[in-house]
Amino acid sequence: MNCMRLLTATQRHSIFKIFSARYVSQHPQKFLEIQDRWREKDNVSKNYELIYKAPMEKLLNYATAYLTFSTTTVGAAGLYYAVFVYDIADVDTPVVLGDNVVIANSGIECLSYLGAFVAFHVMIKILLSKYVIRLYQHEDNYIAVFRGHMFNSIHKHEFKLNEFKKLNPTLVVTWGDSRFGLGNKHAILLDNYFKTPEYFNYLLYKKKTDGGPEDNAGVQ
Repeated sequence: MNCMRLLTATQRHSIFKIFSARYVSQHPQKFLEIQDRWREKDNVSKNYELIYKAPMEKLLNYATAYLTFSTTTVGAAGLYYAVFVYDIADVDTPVVLGDNVVIANSGIECLSYLGAFVAFHVMIKILLSKYVIRLYQHEDNYIAVFRGHMFNSIHKHEFKLNEFKKLNPTLVVTWGDSRFGLGNKHAILLDNYFKTPEYFNYLLYKKKTDGGPEDNAGVQ
């Protein structure tokens, strides 16, 4: 039985190694196939090479648009109700929407709900605004692409190699391994989604290794 367990574990390890090797060998090729399309979409010069692409970009696109729309809509509706409809003398009476829909037992309770809703959405938007969706490199110059506030909108941030540094975790971003400083901007980067590990190591340690970024500097 022990021999069978050992054999099974060995087989699993071998399969994992084969799968990992296959994944790593195809990963750079995948970046070469898609980088022209993304460079054009992001309006980035062909001198820059795509070295990082984050997952879940479509989901992030929809989530960002939803958060912007919902926060703006609820905030504007709440402000309109407070200014033109609600009477401060009725602060202890239920807040009613329409004829008989009670949305809160008092004005203070309604304000607490509204404040919590807006605060939660703002916190999520701050978190998503730090999430790098693509990263480009040209020599020691970098361009990080972030998701904008509206659907399909982006904004870009340029920084130098020596401006990249690892940051400590915070209350909002508790996973410290993914939090970095890109000059004057804080960002979230997932090291597993670089073109190859060498690109991440070069950013973090400022040292080039065999098969690293210098070997791909001429890729267009």
